[in-house]
Amino acid sequence: MKRRLRRWLFPPATVFLAAAVTFGLLEFIAWSAFHKDWPRKPAVLSVEGVISTGRGSRLKPNLNFTQWSEAAGRMVNFRSNSLGFRGREISIKKPAGATRILVLGDSITIQTGFPEEETYPYLLEKILSDSRKVEVINAGVPGVGLQEEIYILKETGLRVSPDLVLIGFYLNDSRPPWGFENEYYKLPPWLAQASKTIEQYSYLYKWIWKRFLARKFTRRNLAAIWNWTGDYNKGDWRTDQDAYLRVIKGARLDFGAAWQDTSWPDIYAGLDELRALAAKNHFRLALIIFPATIQVESQVYDDFPQQKMIDYCAQRNLPCLDLLPIFRQNQQQKTHFDYCHLTTFGNEVIARPIADFWGQVLK
Repeated sequence: MKRRLRRWLFPPATVFLAAAVTFGLLEFIAWSAFHKDWPRKPAVLSVEGVISTGRGSRLKPNLNFTQWSEAAGRMVNFRSNSLGFRGREISIKKPAGATRILVLGDSITIQTGFPEEETYPYLLEKILSDSRKVEVINAGVPGVGLQEEIYILKETGLRVSPDLVLIGFYLNDSRPPWGFENEYYKLPPWLAQASKTIEQYSYLYKWIWKRFLARKFTRRNLAAIWNWTGDYNKGDWRTDQDAYLRVIKGARLDFGAAWQDTSWPDIYAGLDELRALAAKNHFRLALIIFPATIQVESQVYDDFPQQKMIDYCAQRNLPCLDLLPIFRQNQQQKTHFDYCHLTTFGNEVIARPIADFWGQVLK
C-alpha cells in the first residue's frame, strides 16, 4: 500500500517542485531586472496607497515615499498622517485660536502626482495664514464620490473639529462607492484581494499583468467607463459642438454623469446630509465646483452642471464657488494636464479666488 502511495505521489510532487523552482527562478530574474524601476513602495497613483473598504476607498495612513511622477515630470514625495489625510501630522485637538478647514474631494483635491506644496489646499492655507492662524487639512482620496466623502467626514473628519468643511465637487461625484451600474466587470472580492496581494510582492506578476493582461482586461471590462477617450483624444471638441456633445454623452459614467438628470437626486441627497451634519456639528459648509477640461478649453460654452449646483445652493443659502469662469479666463496657459486634473499653475490660479471665497463664507 505504501509503495503504491509513493508511486502515486512521486510524479505530482516532482512536477510541483519543478514548477516551484521554475517560477522561483523567473521571479528572481524579474526582480533583478525590474526592482530598481519598480520599488516595493506604494505607487503614487496606484491602489496600493489606498484602502478598499465596504464604504469605499480611504487613503492609507502613515505613508511616506518618493516616486517619479509623469504628471509633474519629476520625483515627488507623498506622505499621509496617522488620520489618513495628506500632509503633516496634526493633533486631534484644535490648537487654541486656530481655524480649521477640512477639504473633502477626489484626485483633483489630493493631487497625488504633485508635491503637497503645489496643491490648492496647501496654497489656500499659505494665503489665509497671512492674516490669521489657519490649518487646511487635505482629506482628498483618489476616485471617491460625494457619498464616500460623507463617510470620510463621519469616520475621521469630525474628529479634528473643523470650522469649515469645503467640498471640492467634481462632475462625477454622483458615483456611489461601488461604482455606477454596469461601469465595469467586477472580480469576486477574494480574487481581487489575491490579485492585489500578489502584485504587491511579485515582480513577475507585475510584468505579466502590465505587458499582457492589463490592456486586454481594460478593453473588455472597462470599455463602458472609458469609451469616451477616443473622441476626447481627437480634440475636435474644442471647436465642434457635435464632437463636444459626443464626448459628454460617451463619458456618462464619468464626468458626463453631471449632464444626466438621474444623477442629481443623489447629489442633492448627499448635500442635504452634509447640511444636516453641519448644523449638528457646528461647522460651516461650502462648495467649490471643478469643471471638466473640455468645458475649459472648448469654444462651446457649457455650464449646465454648474448652474444646477448654483441653483441648489442659492435656494438653500449654501456658499458655492464656480471655478469654470476662472479657468476659462486663464486658458491661454495650461491649467489641466489631462481631462480633469490640475497642473501646478492650475492650482495656483484657483488658490486666491478660494481664499477670497472663504472671506465671503464668513459673512
